[in-house]
Amino acid sequence: MDTTTIFLFLVFASLGAAVGALLQRAQNRRSIPPPSQPSDPELPTGNKLASEGDVEILRAWRTLSGRVWLQMDGERLNGKEALKPDQGRRLGGLLLDLRPWLEKAPAAPAASETQPPLAVAAVPPIKKEKPAVDPIKPVPVLKSIVEQIDDVLQTILPASPYKARDIHLTDGPCGEVFVKDGLTKYEGIDAVPEPELQALIRKAVSEWDKSPH
Repeated sequence: MDTTTIFLFLVFASLGAAVGALLQRAQNRRSIPPPSQPSDPELPTGNKLASEGDVEILRAWRTLSGRVWLQMDGERLNGKEALKPDQGRRLGGLLLDLRPWLEKAPAAPAASETQPPLAVAAVPPIKKEKPAVDPIKPVPVLKSIVEQIDDVLQTILPASPYKARDIHLTDGPCGEVFVKDGLTKYEGIDAVPEPELQALIRKAVSEWDKSPH
């Protein structure tokens, strides 16, 4: 075999190895899947819990120090002094709507169930003319929220066109609110057919909300 033949053999062998390496690299690139695109966290996802037509009323937040503030109408409300009159009326109405969600407070346990019996110390005989009888103190009656709002309503009714009508707010058996107009009873403020009377009741709710509880 002469020198020219050997040289050509080496050239073709080198070209074959280079072409094979290129083909192998191209095949490896096709086998690698394209990187997945990360989801954009800024895309709005919406509230999956809300149904079509639902309206957001407010949001409640708690700071690291434990103070509660509300987000309403796109505003931050740090206390009732920041409430606008319309916001106060809607917040009071929402409070009435949430009453059925709250369980009634259980009756306080008897004193004998919570406190151990006290040791009776020896006392001298009591004279008959001075019996040691402690006067019975009346037990304070705690009014419900609806009863407190009704008290406010009764103070503004005499100055209204409805002063001659027997209008009261009462609690329902399941925590709902009833508006009594004489012998007629409506379940909830929105069920009252007269808008002026609705506004008067919501005014009582707003004034109750501004008063200390």
